[in-house]
Amino acid sequence: MVENGNKTAKTRKKTEKKTEKMNHAPAQPEIHDLIGQRLRSFYDEVATQPVPDRFLELLNQLEAKSSPKKSP
Repeated sequence: MVENGNKTAKTRKKTEKKTEKMNHAPAQPEIHDLIGQRLRSFYDEVATQPVPDRFLELLNQLEAKSSPKKSP
């Protein structure tokens, strides 16, 4: 049992060291800006694409099922 405790403690220390390295990473605003520009560019491309016909069919089916039926 002590051996498992030691493994857990070692794993915890490794995780803490990794977290500490991530927290102390130098700030690089130009990299963050570049990532933001690329993400916006990609999102803009996707947002301008038409909705696939299959999605429209599924939305219409869902709407038909959820709307109240009219009495004659």
